[in-house]
Amino acid sequence: MKFILRTSHLMKSIHGKEVVSNVSINVKKGEIYGFLGPNGSGKTTIMKMISNRMNPTSGEIKLFGKILKIDSFELMERIGSSIEYPIFNEELKAKENLELHCGFMVYHDENAIKESLKLVNLQGIDDKAVKDLSPEMKQRLSIARAISTKPEFINFR
Repeated sequence: MKFILRTSHLMKSIHGKEVVSNVSINVKKGEIYGFLGPNGSGKTTIMKMISNRMNPTSGEIKLFGKILKIDSFELMERIGSSIEYPIFNEELKAKENLELHCGFMVYHDENAIKESLKLVNLQGIDDKAVKDLSPEMKQRLSIARAISTKPEFINFR
């Protein structure tokens, strides 16, 4: 069995308060895994640790069989992520924001951008400035950004 994600005894404390305690997850390639729990139960914190936006206090995260470290840039290139509120350059057009992201991720495929916009039902808005999009459209654009580089692992909230 090939695991794409494994966490072992993951723990996170913030300001002396334990917000994630002893979380071990095993997700095989191709599986869909979800978190359920009340507000404040640590779901977003776990997702931020998996996407390397926050370091665990203790425990281990393995992505694609490799231990996630602060400088694991090659692993981050293989992940698409959309956690919490999407941030874009509001003055740029939707398509320009996706092009910027793809450039940052060193992934250049014009068709992938078109496909991702179509998949989230935003075709035809690629020339519209992000500041003119509704909050719901920005959420969908965030999903398009996360999938535009054809990642092997997707982390959504």
